[in-house]
Amino acid sequence: MREENNNFFKHALSDFAYDVACGAQIRHLADLGYAVSQIVKELDVAVSYESVQKTVTEHLRKTGVLLLGKPGSENSVKTKFIREYDSYGRPSFRQVAEKGADAAVTSWQERIYQSSLTGEFFRFLNDKTTENGEDCSYISCDFGLEKQNMQQSLSVLEQQQRAYIEGILWHKSRMYHQLTPSIRVLMSRLYDCGCYEGECYFMRTREHVILPRRS
Repeated sequence: MREENNNFFKHALSDFAYDVACGAQIRHLADLGYAVSQIVKELDVAVSYESVQKTVTEHLRKTGVLLLGKPGSENSVKTKFIREYDSYGRPSFRQVAEKGADAAVTSWQERIYQSSLTGEFFRFLNDKTTENGEDCSYISCDFGLEKQNMQQSLSVLEQQQRAYIEGILWHKSRMYHQLTPSIRVLMSRLYDCGCYEGECYFMRTREHVILPRRS
């Protein structure tokens, strides 16, 4: 039991030291849209690619940039933990929705997106994201489902765009990414090249847009 406690303490201390040394810097660069490979080069201390990749993916999920569940569902609403104390001064934590977080969406206006014009999809994403806000605009990503198809899709992207996708630890299920400026450009390129099909969710206007593969 003592050995287990010692190992736990050493592991916790190691995690704390890592976070103090570079955790904040990694999260800051991730917020700026840096790919993992870029972040590794920017750090003041030597950290493995795998460690940075894990930190970035966890940060994107905690901040709601990446979702496992469908946007607007109960398990996709962003939450945080707050510390509370009872009458004896004993601390406890309670999970609450973040201030300003949107409630779960129970009904959607569904439609199928159709356009054969190159560049039109990018304008569509920009317009809908402007209308709803980035934090309420999501696009589906299937990069973790089939590695072979992922590599074929990434071949049409620019190097920095590929590096961003490869730096995320994708689950073997459909995930959803906020429509940040860089993701709008990236996904539009995939769509225009006929390498993407999926769906978008715009939570403020309650729109669910199905995106067939462009022929």
